[in-house]
Order: sequence, then C-alpha cells, then structure tokens
Amino acid sequence: MEQKRYQVFISSTFDDLKEERLAVLNQILSINCIPVGMELFPAADEEQFTYIKKLIDESDYYVVIIAGRYGSLADDGLSYTEKEYDYAIEKKIPVLAFLHKDPKKIPSEFTDPENARKLTAFRKKIESSKRLVKYWTTADNLRADVQTALFHAFESKPRTGWVRADSSQDTSQLKKQLDEAMRINDEKQKDIDKVLKECERLKAELEKSKEHESGLEMKLAELEKSISALQTQLDESRETEKSLRRQLAQATRNSDTLPPKDEPPIKNGIFTIGRWNDKPLEWLVLDVLPDRALLIAKDCLLLAPYNKELENVKWEGCSLRKEVLPQLLLQIFDDDKERDRVLLWKNRNPDSPQYGTWGGDDTDDKLFILSIDEAMQYFPNDGDRIARLNGDTVWWWLRSPGDNSHGAAHVNIGGSVYVRGLPVSWSIGAVRPSFWLNLES
Repeated sequence: MEQKRYQVFISSTFDDLKEERLAVLNQILSINCIPVGMELFPAADEEQFTYIKKLIDESDYYVVIIAGRYGSLADDGLSYTEKEYDYAIEKKIPVLAFLHKDPKKIPSEFTDPENARKLTAFRKKIESSKRLVKYWTTADNLRADVQTALFHAFESKPRTGWVRADSSQDTSQLKKQLDEAMRINDEKQKDIDKVLKECERLKAELEKSKEHESGLEMKLAELEKSISALQTQLDESRETEKSLRRQLAQATRNSDTLPPKDEPPIKNGIFTIGRWNDKPLEWLVLDVLPDRALLIAKDCLLLAPYNKELENVKWEGCSLRKEVLPQLLLQIFDDDKERDRVLLWKNRNPDSPQYGTWGGDDTDDKLFILSIDEAMQYFPNDGDRIARLNGDTVWWWLRSPGDNSHGAAHVNIGGSVYVRGLPVSWSIGAVRPSFWLNLES
C-alpha cells in the first residue's frame, strides 16, 4: 500500500508563538506529515510572500494559529498572516483555525495594541466562516487539538498528498536477462501456490474421509516432494537473479563517465571523487593550495537534524558530526584509496559573530560542514550559496551556533546566511559536506 504523506502549511505570527509553532510542527512530524511555514522567512515581505503562496499551492491542508498579535503589515494594510489565510480560502485548501481562547490574558509583550481592531476583525472573519475553528490556551492543548483536527480532515476531506516515486532504467542485455529470470521465478512461484492449494484441498478431503486415507497420504507425500523440488529450483533461480542484479549494477557503474584521475582540481571548478546513489559525486572546489584543496558537495546529499535532541550542544558533540558524517564518509568513499585522500583537518569553531554564543573547542574532522565565516568567505554572494537536494531548493546547516546553544546557523533557500539559527533537532535541514583533499597522494 502506498504511504501517503500530507503537506501541512502552518500560518501565524512568529516571535510571540515560537513555543506553540514548535509544538505543532513536532506533532505534525510525529504523524508522518510534512510541515511547512514561514520559519525560513521570519521577516515577511512581498517577494517572500510570492514564494509562500507557492508553498500554500503545494500544501494539502492549511493551519492558522491566532493569539495576541496581528502581525507584519503588507502595503495593502493587511497582515501577511491574514493574506495567507485569504489565499488558502481562494485556492479552496481545507483550513483549520485555532484561536486563543482568552486574548485578554495574553502577556502585554505578546500583544499588538496598535493593530488590536484589525486583529479583532480578523478573528471575527474566521469565526463567521463555515470552517473548523478551535480555541486553545496552552501549547500542549493546541498540539493535541491540531492532531485531532488533522485526523478528522484526513477522513472528511482527503487530499492528494505525496507518494514516493521510484524509477528504474533499462540497461542492455543484462536487463533483459534479469526480466526473464524474474518471469521464470514468478511462474515457479505460481506453480508452488497451485500445488499448495491442491495440498490444502487434499488435507481437507483427508479429514472428511478415512476410506482413502492411505492413497491420499501417498499422493500428499508426492505433492510435498514436488513442492520441495520446486522450492529448490526457485532458490537457484533467485541466486541467478541476484547475480544478474550485481552484474547489472556493475555494468551501470562502469558506464558512468569519469574525469581523468590525473586531472587536478581547479578553484571554482567541479571535481569528481567518490560515489552517491551509485553515481560519481561532484564537488565544488572552494580553495586550492600546493598540497591540498577544499571541496564542498555541489548538491546537498540528505536531510538530517544537527542534533537528535533539542538541547545545548556544540559542533564537537552533535549527532551530525559524531554519527551522520562518519557514516557518509564510508558510503561516499567505498574505495580505500579514495578515502585515504580525505585529510583529518583541525577545524576552528568560532563564536557566533552576532550573538557571541560560544562555538566550542577545536575539532579534528574528515567530513564537516562550513562555519558562518567560511560560508561568507567562499561564497561572497547569496546566489552562490543556493543549494538543491534531488532538484528542489533547500536550506542547509552550518556548524556555527545561533543566538543560543539550542540552535545552529544555516543558509536559507534564498542563499542568505541566517545567523540567528534554527532548533538543532529539526530534521528538515539539509547536509552539504566538505573536506580537505590531499593532493600529494
């Protein structure tokens, strides 16, 4: 059965609802849905709103959370939160609204007196609509209400959702042989199923009648021998299938075009070494010195949290450095000679340049991710930092801390370095590894 996942857009003001948004986001992740929202664009403007509308178009459900603030205003006098709501209604996307039950009890620092009338009018617009509206007071009951409402929406208003698609390529004679082996195996499995069905019929007949018990038992024994023989043939055919799969993979690998091994890396050029997803892996050359060169993956390779838990953590102790990257090293460089060219490099881990958050002790790394300083040094322009994963533009982690030790800096989808950081436990951050290549080996 296809595992469908729904994309859920979360709309709200930002600074006053950080805890609530994080609770809702984690809850949506826990039910195998895909949360999206404006965490990547905390300072809204018209250019970013154009991109946000695209995210809403791609979403299956829209969740709006309203508390004590109306939000940043656009040129037409409406807040971007209300504009997102209106756009979701216009696009006929199922809307789930969650309003604070008692706005008068919200602390003053989380209210917006100047736009109180607009906020009241916005609440009335939502309440007067014929859409689901829930009232909340704490992050915990908000999280529970969102999950309940989403489950109800999945049943009452099912949407397209997202289903993983896998593809394969037809490759020469080996592919034909593999198809033939699979066809033969299917036929043998059908024979086994047919004999098993006959066995079950005979067993039932044997239980009903004792008159022909001896003859039926002999026939049953013969059928069971046939099953054993057919199973042996099937096992042999499966071994042939495995062998053909290995040959097919090797033939595909050998057909890839590789650059000459003696071609040296050139700064700002592309250098190919290692493999990912059974294809040669391309790296962007950031710097070249007489004995070494600094490389970074041309594209991001996967999504992973900076750290598994939301806690105070530095680069030296995070799960990305201690678990994910060492495994990547073995997967990318399965050839010992190539892996030996990856230098063990001592990285400095500077404090946050804006917030002064301690960056931790120096570390000895083979694969690593860039710091804020390195991202700014080697990519002077925002456009140069834009990266993709499987063809989609994504944001990617930097190893520097954010405004506190619960967060890490990143490069957003527009290529800007976001020094404030995002929670380290977010699993939707992309990993773009770097390393120093030994040019003397």
